[in-house]
Amino acid sequence: MSIIKSALSQIAHGHPLVTEFKNQVITLKPLPLPSNNIVLVDYTLEGHDDQYEVKFNGPLDVDLSALFRYLTTMNDPTGSKSFPKYEDVIDALNVIMGHSPRGNSEIASIGRSRFFPIDEPTLRTERQGLGWNEAIRGYFQSARPATGRLLLNANVSHGVFRPAGPAINLFTQAALYNMHTLHKNMSKLRARVTYLGDKGETKRVVVKMIQGLASPYTAKGKEAKPPKVKRLGANATEVEFYLTGPTGSTGLIPNRYYTVAEYFQRRYEKTVNPNLPVINIGTSQRPVFMPAEAVEVIPGQPLQRKLNARETPTLITFACRSPVANATSITTFGRKCLQLDSNEKLSEFGVKIEKDLLTINGRELKNPAIQYKNKKDANPREGSWNMIGVNVLKPGAKIDRWTFVHVDPDPRDKEDVTTVMNEQFTKVLTDMGIPIAKTPMHPQGLVVNTRLAHPVDEMRRAFTEIKEASDGQGAQFVFVILAQNDPDIYAAVKSLGDTEFGIHTTCMVRRNLTKGRGLDQYFANVGLKINLKMGGSNHQLKNDIAIIREGKTMVVGYDVTHPPPGSNSPSLVGLVASVDKELSQWPAAAWAQDGRVEMLGERLREKFGERLVLWQENKNNHGRLPENIIIFRDGVSEGQFQQVLEKELPLIREACTKKYPAGGAQPKITVVVSVKRHQTRFYPTDPQHMTKSRNVATGTVVDRGVTQARIWDFFLVAHAALQGTARPAHYTVLLDEVFRATLGQGAAAANGIQELTHEMCYMFGRATKAVSICPPAYYADIVCTRQRAYMTDLFSDSSDTASVGGASTTSRAGYGRDISVEVHQNLRNSMYYI
Repeated sequence: MSIIKSALSQIAHGHPLVTEFKNQVITLKPLPLPSNNIVLVDYTLEGHDDQYEVKFNGPLDVDLSALFRYLTTMNDPTGSKSFPKYEDVIDALNVIMGHSPRGNSEIASIGRSRFFPIDEPTLRTERQGLGWNEAIRGYFQSARPATGRLLLNANVSHGVFRPAGPAINLFTQAALYNMHTLHKNMSKLRARVTYLGDKGETKRVVVKMIQGLASPYTAKGKEAKPPKVKRLGANATEVEFYLTGPTGSTGLIPNRYYTVAEYFQRRYEKTVNPNLPVINIGTSQRPVFMPAEAVEVIPGQPLQRKLNARETPTLITFACRSPVANATSITTFGRKCLQLDSNEKLSEFGVKIEKDLLTINGRELKNPAIQYKNKKDANPREGSWNMIGVNVLKPGAKIDRWTFVHVDPDPRDKEDVTTVMNEQFTKVLTDMGIPIAKTPMHPQGLVVNTRLAHPVDEMRRAFTEIKEASDGQGAQFVFVILAQNDPDIYAAVKSLGDTEFGIHTTCMVRRNLTKGRGLDQYFANVGLKINLKMGGSNHQLKNDIAIIREGKTMVVGYDVTHPPPGSNSPSLVGLVASVDKELSQWPAAAWAQDGRVEMLGERLREKFGERLVLWQENKNNHGRLPENIIIFRDGVSEGQFQQVLEKELPLIREACTKKYPAGGAQPKITVVVSVKRHQTRFYPTDPQHMTKSRNVATGTVVDRGVTQARIWDFFLVAHAALQGTARPAHYTVLLDEVFRATLGQGAAAANGIQELTHEMCYMFGRATKAVSICPPAYYADIVCTRQRAYMTDLFSDSSDTASVGGASTTSRAGYGRDISVEVHQNLRNSMYYI
């Protein structure tokens, strides 16, 4: 950043300019550049004495007026159908608005759009400790085009940052950490290192990367006099290095070993704390040792990994705030952090941000009525209802053979768990209308002890014993009682059950079975999953969705999840499709493709064809293929919308061509993109139209004010957020051959697809509440998550310094499996993943 600042200062000469300090400069008129477009920068800061060449390419014209003409008329004079429009102009506006906060040393930035205050006064109220790290409340901003106007999309954001400040303070705060943890946490932190002059005064301050704590020297080189370090985290009296060369009049004798403490005392007359670890600012092969007093960690360094199971709840609690609190933060702390007021740069470029949040009109769709067996109704309130006194709509296949497995059982609870599983568990399921044998195959359960053997080996032994039971018939269902939430054991259970043994599994945590109170409700929730896995249906809408009730429409959802940056793992695809008009059963397909590739390839044609066959084979469809196909494509960005139509839709049509009679009518197809990861939020203005958590009412739809007239999109808040600020789902219709043909052009088709999407959110089978994203997209995401469980050695990570969610090859589960291996044929056409 400093080098770019220096280069721009040489050529600005009063020209208004902004930059993101990386590869873009926005100016109002051409810059007076040298003939070769190269500016030389003499860089002497941070201990450097170098010269850099900064080369300017371009310029490229950005036509702001063209964007405003488009927003006013919503007509693109070029006739282009691409989306989004005028990306270069929007990008330039984001650079203009981000210049000031990005260039402020008291604000940290992550990516192009997220900014976090790191000045101490703000942090007193806007941060939360996460062990060694800390969460900081910051703000997102991005320019967004809307019909007739340009908007600033701002939202509260939360980032996790690594520790900052003098190393002596950090070591004091981390007194409870062992040296291995402290070494890991210090590694790869950027720090200012103070070098002293002959009389102990500050000579220069250099920015260095911390290797970690001083550790025993393990280099295999031929160094004659290697450093001597007694242990990891050795202090200044325990770290010795060999001094060579002239020493002047310091009293130091060359060609002998000195401790770090001794050297600083003699060389600089500086006494260092003998109780603090010495820091290595060199490399593991060529260490450079500094006392803690000379090192200050630079603030604003984001944590580059996923949070672990202990940290995640803390961040969720910190981020979970009421809509009022978030709205207030945006208009107060947010404006200050983003520097939206009295900003000289914004004024120079003619940008002005209104003081108040935008007020828009929405409408509320009614909560649909829910129906259970024997037409017993449940009327949702704020998107939620209960199952008191009702049975599931349609039971799945009877579970004649089932058993349960104790993982690392607690002797004090084992008998209680056994009693509950033999008596209360089956009673609750039976009362719900789920057929299950009263007695398990192993009344005392099987025991798996992961403390004595590898979890996968122990679980495989248990599954093998189960498979051989009952004259070789094995079990239809295995319930695994976990000692605690353990993702590695969970992954082993699902890998073995889903792909190797072909047995349905459900994991339960022991404390949920021994809590006594509320156990029936817990078992009822588990029962919903069990019934879906066995092919049943839990509930239906009292008034069937109009376009679905005829039994001629198949609904599809698919999603792609990607590995973390820097990982060689594949991207995973999950595809689900309904097989009946009740929208109860959604068999799935899953496969892998090249890492970080969003668009689906040739396998989409094959797997989509299989979904059509499953629909045709369902007895209620009488051998027919669907006349309509509604597809919810999850997770693609606006820049990829056109690729969905150009790359994926043709494969889907080819799959249909192969399955439908030659020369006959092809199905009508509608493609909708569903997105949950966005920054738009809505805050209610009328107490009569809000939930108990003070969010907008369930069923709120917004399709004006923040959308574009030429783009068929809408926001929907189908669910009631129990706490925090509800995040609406954003839906964009890329292609419609179903609703316009059925309901007519204009508002009727728009209303039809909004109502369908809203009512489908009440059809998520494993819950008694509306969900925030429509089930086909939700189910597809769950399928992808399940696929990750089969590859924990590629997708798990516990490193403090690895890339976000980075891959690890030392997963406890260690059950890496080629993703091309299919789910076992016993489960393949079921909702095994739910």
